[in-house]
Amino acid sequence: MFLALWPPPELATRLHRVATQQFADQHARCLTAAQIHLTLFYLGPSDTEQRRCAEKVATTLETPPFTLALSRLGHWPRPRVGWIAPEESPLGLITLVSRLQPGLGECGFRIDSRPWQAHLTLVRKLRRPPLSEAIEQPLLWPVSEFVLVESRTRPTGVEYRILQRWPLNDQDLRENHRLC
Repeated sequence: MFLALWPPPELATRLHRVATQQFADQHARCLTAAQIHLTLFYLGPSDTEQRRCAEKVATTLETPPFTLALSRLGHWPRPRVGWIAPEESPLGLITLVSRLQPGLGECGFRIDSRPWQAHLTLVRKLRRPPLSEAIEQPLLWPVSEFVLVESRTRPTGVEYRILQRWPLNDQDLRENHRLC
């Protein structure tokens, strides 16, 4: 299981198109549009108590919506993946991740010691870098929710199932709205 940002279908289709155009590697395997996501926090296998704790952390989280401008392309030789990322992570995304981590750590989930890097994996088993380092027009993604996802390995590949959704919101925004 993991917490993620899940792009709307239209954006996922555009991201898949970027993958097929920019990562020209006959050995690479493009993710399907339905598989593309931005992982916020990998939970791994968890018991019922841990899952409830993670859900409580997510439910009580207050973070404003934000927009991701996806434009930067790159690859990591190990684990051989190609990705797209924002040139800079917006404050809302940084806030979301920084507010999730402490609570999830208290639930008993392992906090990765490596710095978190916002990216959406587009291609696996990649042997070459992308054709360019950026796409001309950034893909804009207004992010208004995050999700809890279950992954299952099948003979045909990994399948993802969204278990729960949480809207992004900000208590300060709600209070200011009530005053108007």
